[in-house]
Amino acid sequence: MKKTDIVVIGAGIAGLTAAIYLKRANADFVILENSLPGGLLNKLHKIENYPGVPNTTGSDILISLMDQIRHLGIEIKYGSVQTILKEEDGFEVVTDQDSYDTQAVIVATGRKIEGVTIKGEKEFVGRGVSYCATCDGNFFKGADVAVVGNNDIVLEESLYLANLVKDLYLCVPNEELEGSQSLLIKVKEKKNIHVMLNSPVDEIVGDEVGVTAIKVNGKEIPVWGVFPFVGTKSSDEFLANLKPEQDQFGIKVNEEMMSNIPGLFFVGDIVSKKLKQLVTAASDGAIAATAAGRYIK
Repeated sequence: MKKTDIVVIGAGIAGLTAAIYLKRANADFVILENSLPGGLLNKLHKIENYPGVPNTTGSDILISLMDQIRHLGIEIKYGSVQTILKEEDGFEVVTDQDSYDTQAVIVATGRKIEGVTIKGEKEFVGRGVSYCATCDGNFFKGADVAVVGNNDIVLEESLYLANLVKDLYLCVPNEELEGSQSLLIKVKEKKNIHVMLNSPVDEIVGDEVGVTAIKVNGKEIPVWGVFPFVGTKSSDEFLANLKPEQDQFGIKVNEEMMSNIPGLFFVGDIVSKKLKQLVTAASDGAIAATAAGRYIK
């Protein structure tokens, strides 16, 4: 077993920011990643709201981040975290490659797309298919869009989009629209949100430019954008032994990004918060790294 003060799990923008702050503080830490660094940065084709960089892509931001990581001499360790065990004086982080004895853990695993659930979804990612309304909603101003799913996150995203688009088709696979009462009331009050019950999307269709329509119950509905929320979830299976407090939006944390389990921090899209953006993920990473440094002392 290897020993270190802090383990960062995940090398998306939140985890990489945490690593930068830890390195500059001369902390003893390890950052782990189970696939490609960058997380959802690898899927964001156009970004217009990142401060100081008005027109960029997720890949461009990731290239700059990795250059900074290499310049600081930070090595990303590769391995899939299997479980985290609570010990008397810290945690044991077990991967498929090694195990680490550590005093604090920063979890930055974000959300993962579980796999294509709609025919045509994969083909039009970045060309009309998006998984983040607050990231990409601005590209669909005045257009017709579809949102697919049935939970509070779907309602929140629909309400945000409804202020930008012309008509929004909320395609609910079930017989009843589900969610908190306050959100359900707001959705029903929006004249341009058309709730379609028992309406799973059979196919997303388009051309060489992008999405042109969805097929629902044998009918084709013209739309420019589709936001599927039926195949994404938090990447938190390895937390089964710890059971940190959470709600339908993610893990609950305090102002220092620490959960109800002392020494266990969460950052980025896995956190329960209203705004899940690149800039807030980076902020989470900086806060957690600084707080974890204080914690181990």
